[in-house]
Amino acid sequence: MLRPAVLLDAELSAGDVLERLALNGYWLDANHPAVTRRLASLVPGGDRSAADLLRMLARDPRAGGAAIRRQWGANILWYARELVEVLARCVAVNPDVALIDALDLHESGSQPVIDAASTAPLGTGVVMLRGSPVAVSFVIAAPAAPLAAPPAPDALTNRGDARHDALRTATRSTGTGGVTAERAPGAAPLWPRIDAPSWTPAAVPFDVVVGFGRERQAQVAGAPVVLRAAAGAGTVDVTIELSAAEGIESLDGAEGWIRTLRVPLADPASVHATFRLVGAEPTNRERAWLTLLEVRYVVEGTVCGTASRPIVVQPSGAGAPQQRPLGTPWMSGETSASPVVLAPDAEAPDLTLEIAEPDANDAAGQYVCRLCSPHLIATGRGPFRIRLGHDARTYARQIVDEVRTYARSELLDSCLEAIGRRVGGRLPPQFYTALHEVAARVAPQPPAVMIVSREPYVPWELAWVEPPLDDSRPNYLGAQALVGRWLRDDTDDGSGEAVAGSLLRRPETHPRARLDVHRLAVVAAWYKAASGLRRLPKAEEEAKALVARHHGLALAASAQTMRQLLTAKLYDGAEPVGPVGAVHFAGHGDFDPALPDGTALYLIDGIPLRSSVFASARYGGERQPLLFLNACMLGIGGEVLGDMGGFPGNSLRGGFGGVLGALWEVDDAVAHDIAVEFWRRALPDPPGRGEPVAAILRDLRARYVPDALPAPATYLSYVYYGHPRLTLAHAARDVEHGAGGARQGARAAS
Repeated sequence: MLRPAVLLDAELSAGDVLERLALNGYWLDANHPAVTRRLASLVPGGDRSAADLLRMLARDPRAGGAAIRRQWGANILWYARELVEVLARCVAVNPDVALIDALDLHESGSQPVIDAASTAPLGTGVVMLRGSPVAVSFVIAAPAAPLAAPPAPDALTNRGDARHDALRTATRSTGTGGVTAERAPGAAPLWPRIDAPSWTPAAVPFDVVVGFGRERQAQVAGAPVVLRAAAGAGTVDVTIELSAAEGIESLDGAEGWIRTLRVPLADPASVHATFRLVGAEPTNRERAWLTLLEVRYVVEGTVCGTASRPIVVQPSGAGAPQQRPLGTPWMSGETSASPVVLAPDAEAPDLTLEIAEPDANDAAGQYVCRLCSPHLIATGRGPFRIRLGHDARTYARQIVDEVRTYARSELLDSCLEAIGRRVGGRLPPQFYTALHEVAARVAPQPPAVMIVSREPYVPWELAWVEPPLDDSRPNYLGAQALVGRWLRDDTDDGSGEAVAGSLLRRPETHPRARLDVHRLAVVAAWYKAASGLRRLPKAEEEAKALVARHHGLALAASAQTMRQLLTAKLYDGAEPVGPVGAVHFAGHGDFDPALPDGTALYLIDGIPLRSSVFASARYGGERQPLLFLNACMLGIGGEVLGDMGGFPGNSLRGGFGGVLGALWEVDDAVAHDIAVEFWRRALPDPPGRGEPVAAILRDLRARYVPDALPAPATYLSYVYYGHPRLTLAHAARDVEHGAGGARQGARAAS
């Protein structure tokens, strides 16, 4: 039986485990201190009692599992355990006891991981793909009766009041097919080169050599390099940025992590950069640091791709890591990289924040970030450490629960500011210094900021900026700057997918800054009583208004229509319509971070459409629609089968050029007004080009007024995945279809 999993590390203390499980809604005794501490932070919400909060937060521990990661020397072991067992054992021991001891985890008790893409019958173990845990599997099914079911949200006109129980079943997916290899130009492919030892003793300096090679290195994850230059140029200047997890330091200080290469186009493999590093003495239980050496290739302030290789730091005087009979050796594990296209973005953001995870331990919540800018700035670029304190999914769950609790309370503003300060405090101070630097350089225009994060959950847009760039606006980053996010799809072979007769990368290394819109498709969920979902009158009005104003193609949110949309084979009545350039969905949505695929939107019959379906969309290349999901909690990312998931990740993998969604429940009336204004400014009548998507969202977020009720938090809920300078324009054939679109809209309204 496949179940959603909470990620745990075997070195966590029993007390920390109970805290993490309580944040995810799992406990055996509601009076346990971990639970009461969780409630104590929420009870002052005013209109919810402790009993109400317990009902809202509680999940059935018998319906979930724990995916436990354990380091054993230089090997990684995994254990799938029942949550009831984990809770009972951790309650029974001293809070300082490590989980490995509380559960008495022996090497022989670890289980081989289960390949999520395998067709073999599921046994007991942690389900993995590309080295990431996505669920747990148990041979014996859990009892069906839940201990408690969370109630529907209070607001009668809230777009998040869909049936939560429909999101309780974990799903499996094996992705899409049609993958073929893409070759770099020239007689022979060019590959990332990272020369480094497989292991090193602590306190002994070692060299890392980075450049390009004509052969692929066995332990280096990286795609073939595409090298581009302006006509007549003989060289390309490439900045090499190296980073690693804690345990490895540069002997040359902060600047020792960065080198610049002048790469000759005639012989790119003839140059390289050398880094002098040293390992720190391991202090963890297993006396070994496991980390990735991650390389970013930067051209003119644009991150053009990544590569990585694993390394082990042993104690001083120790020899090579012992070969162990169980688990996965760190040196043979799967590492991450993204396609390397050495060409700058002509519309490069003023500041890019890249967040990576060189310890490859999702349960630890430790990341490394770097700053990148096309401007000359004095601030150091990193690497800087980020510590969430919990895994990213738990961190996001905590934020969503807090906003839901205070949504109708006079303390909402205090709650949001506290969240903003907490999120902002995770970023290094150098980020804010660099933000003010680039803001001064581009004034009076606001700076464009791109956030590229290995974790897709944390709402960095809410980071509190103090002092603000513009004191007439709320201090939240997304209200101060033009903010877009992006997800670099990890790959180790440079593969692409054949779509519409060409080889495409989905998503592309860089998001598009310009998109032409041939048609706006408006998908409305006209919920009937039989669906079990409340109608959304303002969402229905929203759909009618967009169809009328933009000559949109009106579509009902049915399974048939969604299939046509995802396959780019839409119809206006009986007339075939080419691929649309923009899509708007108005309806219900929900998110459960405990599930492998926890985001879903609801069709007119009440059936949830999971985000994983969007990865199969047939877009890409010159067809990259902008997708606006005006429903609750569809802007939160996720990880599905080891890949970037949720609606943002899956939609980008399906070839969409940008995705907008909400992080929490949105008020129906406010969401209506936001949608109408957004499209009015983003898609003006031809021949005009719209305002940048991120600029519109910046203005809408600035309308958050702390003392205005109901639901002012709706303005802050929207997150955007795409280029911060993305603008839309009507393509010529919009005019040809205008009348048909208007007629279809009239039919939908009748």
